[in-house]
Amino acid sequence: MRLSLARPDQAPRLSQFYRSIHGPEFAHQELFKAETLAQLLNDGEIAIVVATHERELLGCGLAFVRSWNQSLEISTLSVAAHPRRGEIAKALFEALRRLGIKSYGIAFFRASTESSFRRGRDMGATCWGYRPAPGSQDIDQAELLMGFINPAGQHRRAEPPHNALTSTPFAMRIIDLLEEAERNVPYPKSFPVGCPRGTGAPVISGRIWPTYHSRGNYIYIENAAGAFPVEIIKEFTEKVRKKGVRDVRLTLPVNHEQAYHELCAIGFRTVAYLPGWYLRGPNRFDCVELVFGAPPVNHAPTTFVERAVAKIHRDLRA
Repeated sequence: MRLSLARPDQAPRLSQFYRSIHGPEFAHQELFKAETLAQLLNDGEIAIVVATHERELLGCGLAFVRSWNQSLEISTLSVAAHPRRGEIAKALFEALRRLGIKSYGIAFFRASTESSFRRGRDMGATCWGYRPAPGSQDIDQAELLMGFINPAGQHRRAEPPHNALTSTPFAMRIIDLLEEAERNVPYPKSFPVGCPRGTGAPVISGRIWPTYHSRGNYIYIENAAGAFPVEIIKEFTEKVRKKGVRDVRLTLPVNHEQAYHELCAIGFRTVAYLPGWYLRGPNRFDCVELVFGAPPVNHAPTTFVERAVAKIHRDLRA
């Protein structure tokens, strides 16, 4: 079996393969069109690892490139009917993991079942938290966030401050596994942080640039400039919630302890600790992800996801 990175000129064959494997329920219908797939590969928005044997195409591993923080999200593993199907899928995943760690510094994926969680953990992944399903009030639809980080890679992870955000049991387990860190590197003064790709909405004395995801009915706040960022976030959240947006999300560098407490006081909930998530200059900085309008945590959990989320929620509270 040979593993290789897909090239744009291979798009017609890969597109045909995806159409033969998946039906109309497939989440990434754009891969069915050769022209679109070629453009995505050419622009570097996606990466596909291809498994072949002689001239036979055995499978494809899809990942999404996040250039703003140099990370790779491992997504769908598509494998043809084959006696070694499980082995092929494992090889595709490992190839994407290596690509993410070596070329970007961070690789992560979302696990929705106990088996995928255990497989990831067996390969060295650490649980970083959970992602509620966009706009859903059912915690069982959440996905567990599993990640790998190269702390000594091209961009060095800065040592986080010791405060309420980094001293939770959940955060400390992650930090203890990452011994290498650059000391005495100042953390970002602004918050929240993210890819500045959204539309502007003037609020109070500053400006928020949220990213709208209308299909999932949720918003990511990528930046809150101005003298009073928490007040800006509060007013913006109230406005969009009145218009029917179900949840609002943001990422906060872990040095902003006061902002964290203020955001929690207005209804935001911590759902993940993200080591080295924010990239600025030569360094990576730890962050926490918060959600306003997250589904309630089931305190009498019955499913694997509910039990995992309840434990994460308990261990993340500062």
